[in-house]
Amino acid sequence: MKLSENFVLKNIAGENVVMPVGDAVGKINGMIKLNPSAKVIWNALEENKDVGGILEEMKKNFQGVDDETLKEDINYFLNKLREHEILVD
Repeated sequence: MKLSENFVLKNIAGENVVMPVGDAVGKINGMIKLNPSAKVIWNALEENKDVGGILEEMKKNFQGVDDETLKEDINYFLNKLREHEILVD
């Protein structure tokens, strides 16, 4: 699992957004705003972490949330990234 080179994370006016670059510019109009959990997942993916590693990062950042809820959030976001060809398996 790795992030496509055609998308970059930027902080614009205090908001974390994913922007298309290169070949992806015509595929997605605008930017994708990341909430705090999506930002943690994105950062973990940039560090080449697998789902287990992403879960550990989520547990560090969202203490008190059960593993099942975190796994659901991770899988939901990963599937969205795949749908938009941002995540390459």
